[in-house]
Amino acid sequence: MYRKSTLKLAQLAILISGLCSSCAINDYIHPNISDKDSIDVDLANKQIEQQKKAEEALIAAEKQQQAEAKLTELLWPREIQFKSSVAKIYADNEYELLWADKAAEQYFLKEYALMVASGISSHSARSLDTISLTDPADKLAYDVLLTDAFLDYMYYAQNVSHSAQSWLYSVNAYKPSQPNEEQIMVWLSAVKNNQNLNYLHGLNTDNSLYRQTIDKLVSLVSTNKASLGTENLYKLAINVQRLRIIPNFNNGIFVNIPSYQLNYYRDGKLILNSRVVVGKNERRTPVMYSKLSNVVVNPPWNAPIRLINEDIVPKIKRNPGYLESHGYSIIDSNGNKVNPSNINWASIGSKFPYHIRQDAGDNSALGRFKFNMPSSDAIYLHDTPNHSIFDKKDRALSSGCVRVDKSNQLASILLKEAGWSEEKKQSVLDSKKTTSATIRSDNPVYLYYVTSWVENGKINLLPDIYGYDSIRQPSYVNWNTLKKYLH
Repeated sequence: MYRKSTLKLAQLAILISGLCSSCAINDYIHPNISDKDSIDVDLANKQIEQQKKAEEALIAAEKQQQAEAKLTELLWPREIQFKSSVAKIYADNEYELLWADKAAEQYFLKEYALMVASGISSHSARSLDTISLTDPADKLAYDVLLTDAFLDYMYYAQNVSHSAQSWLYSVNAYKPSQPNEEQIMVWLSAVKNNQNLNYLHGLNTDNSLYRQTIDKLVSLVSTNKASLGTENLYKLAINVQRLRIIPNFNNGIFVNIPSYQLNYYRDGKLILNSRVVVGKNERRTPVMYSKLSNVVVNPPWNAPIRLINEDIVPKIKRNPGYLESHGYSIIDSNGNKVNPSNINWASIGSKFPYHIRQDAGDNSALGRFKFNMPSSDAIYLHDTPNHSIFDKKDRALSSGCVRVDKSNQLASILLKEAGWSEEKKQSVLDSKKTTSATIRSDNPVYLYYVTSWVENGKINLLPDIYGYDSIRQPSYVNWNTLKKYLH
């Protein structure tokens, strides 16, 4: 490999040399070329610039090759995840130690150990094991291993909130990647200005439940109080990572999916608590973040395609009167109503070629209120005509959207801010006319899934309604290694 790289560099050097020689020969043969016949100045400048860039590329490639070779020699037989980037970082910084701040090192290793304990990445687990087996007295090698692991952690911390559903709800789902060059440079600037610890704190959350759950997990691990067993320690560890994507409970609507509860906070105060219904196991409510955009009073319901094909159409085939009794209309692609008697229902397969809409009314599937928010999964909050369903203990019953028991109270809060009085709200409800109001306040919505957390010293547990926690603790999670850093 090294020989091939050297050959390529030699070929590039010959090419550059050739460019230089041809220019010199041309000057020698034609010393008195007239202005008319002279080489175009712009073209000449471009050639000089290209030559300069080629020389710089050659120098950079040689420097990078030497840096990677030095790292290989330094770390052998240990391997790192981001050899090219780490080699460049240290070469550019003349192999200065980046983890001289021991408080920052200790803080990082604790956070990385917590990440590894969750079982989301076997690659990250191996990196931590490699650090654990390396003598800190071997300063440069130890420093390099820390930086390599930190690039992994930095990428994770900066992207987990956008990738929570795919990374935190199945084992070994996170595949390490590295931050972009700009992000790395921001971190290096913090290191050079003795702000590494502050930078690390900035990658975390202020969520009080997150910190309390970490403290309990660390206490259980460091004091060998493993009466919970490693399976339950693992469950606590993965829920720590699920909590890190949630900000402190100051402002917004928070729905912990397995709790079947909605909590609405304003300025740190709980102003509304409501029971909710969430998606059934085969149609799970996703983990997501969004913001409420508007309230729709007397909303019509456009049935989701999956629900049409799997639920509604089979019921229509069994009972032709089902459409009328539920207030459904069949709509074609142009928005025109289709007479159901003109459809050959026996010929309809697994894909219904029309849309189905339910008009607003007392029996509408969305009830009297719909709370819209941008969502790639078409998820929203809404009312329901059947409030007796909230008396059930197991309320994973919807097709993915969140039904809110106290939707009337939630609508009152939001519509009042939009300038509506209670009288206006009631008048619009009575009219049965579909009306929407833009939400004026900032109302983030967090749909999250946490089954184990600590609050005021007590471990809280919820049923794992979607089976996300049923996977056994991964074998690559080494609790003996974790004990070195969780204290």
